[in-house]
Amino acid sequence: MKRQILNRCTVLGAVLLLAGCGVGQAVRDGTVEAAKWAFTTQVKTMNLDLTSRAALNTNGAGQSLSTVVRVYQLKAPQTFEQLSYAQLQANDLESLKPDLLASKDVVLRPDASVSLSEPMHADTEYVGVVALFRSPDKEAVWKLLLPKKQWKKTDPVKIEMRGSTLQLATAAAEPPAAAA
Repeated sequence: MKRQILNRCTVLGAVLLLAGCGVGQAVRDGTVEAAKWAFTTQVKTMNLDLTSRAALNTNGAGQSLSTVVRVYQLKAPQTFEQLSYAQLQANDLESLKPDLLASKDVVLRPDASVSLSEPMHADTEYVGVVALFRSPDKEAVWKLLLPKKQWKKTDPVKIEMRGSTLQLATAAAEPPAAAA
């Protein structure tokens, strides 16, 4: 009888010991997940506001034209940064394939605005924005690369288009201080 009780106690002790190890692992896993959540950028939706001025993408006669804006969700920025206007216009999907997670085209008319709300892919680290102007100015900015953490700072992210230039909209400037 004593031997049975001793065997049962031994088995029970072993089970409790193993269960304790599982609890420790679960706590450790939970701590790792909490740290990942706290220190990584958690953005589920990409909200982007595009606004254009009356003078947008003008032709030779000075008439403003609609512009196609392409938005890319990317794993890494290097390929996007290296591609030229002609490469992005002709073969963007194939050129960006290793880093591309999603893309969206939007047509923006002069003196108009478009709000884009798309699911942000979990692996997205950067969002590339390209304006396909009729005749891009070599001195102007026609593409922007935004880190995913930009959406933590401002949501929605706002981009203005004027002439043949893309520009990240900033908060309204503070009025100058009165002179004493």
